[in-house]
This record gives sequence, structure tokens and C-alpha cells, in this order.
Amino acid sequence: MKLLLRESIRGVGKRGEVVEVAEGYARNYLLPKNLALPASDENLRRLAGEKRAYEARQSREKEHAQEVADAISKVQLTVPMRASPEGHLFGSVSPKVIVDAFKTEGINLKSSQVELEADHIRELGTYSFNIRLHDEVEVQSRVWVVAAQE
Repeated sequence: MKLLLRESIRGVGKRGEVVEVAEGYARNYLLPKNLALPASDENLRRLAGEKRAYEARQSREKEHAQEVADAISKVQLTVPMRASPEGHLFGSVSPKVIVDAFKTEGINLKSSQVELEADHIRELGTYSFNIRLHDEVEVQSRVWVVAAQE
């Protein structure tokens, strides 16, 4: 089924593109959530009018994301966790823990923006991960997981 995307969807396409998707995916997900429209001339014209405002908003969001990325690159993040003498954590460091640690540094993120290689960090050490702030802005950061002083 041919659809015109109203929003960028990872793995499907970017906003404004005409894409071919399975009928079930279109009927059960994209159309009810208003993420896409049937590909018709009228919808193409309507979306072209919305495109200018969307591009201006995207430009502002990209600039803001770049400012946040610059702030993130200056932060050295340390997360104290309770651990066994062998270095295994009692619990784990999840994206939410990392977001909370950034919040104490004055940087607000969402858990979905933090892309860890594994779902959770379960041992002491230094770990690199990506933070996707915008479709075009991604920054790499590090977290030092250290044993908490009791």
C-alpha cells in the first residue's frame, strides 16, 4: 500500500516521502496513529504546505540538539553503584539511571535517546554509548560505573 508519511519513522522513511508498506501495517498502525496518509495528489499538496513550517521547526530543534550535544561532550559522567568485591553490580545501570545522572549535571534527556550496546550495564568499568538527540545529531558519551562508598 502506498502512503505519504506525516512523520519520520525509523526503518520506513522520512517525513514527506511516499513509501510502500504492508497493508496490515498501514491499516493497523500508521493510519490510526495519524503517522501517514494515503498517497493522493490532494494529500501531497496539503503536506507541501505544512512542509515549510516543519522545516523551520526542525532547524530550530537541530540547533538546540547541537547545543545539548556540546554540553554533553563536556560532562564526565560517574555513576556510583553497590557492587560485590568481584565487580558485579547489585542491580544494573539502565538508560534511566544515566538520564538521572545527566539531570544532576543540568542536562535533560529521555531514556529513549540513550543507546546502550546492551540493555543494562551489570559490572564496574567504563562504558561508551551513543545519545541520539535529533535525526541528524548524535553524540558519543562515556559513563564510569564505580563502587559506591558505604
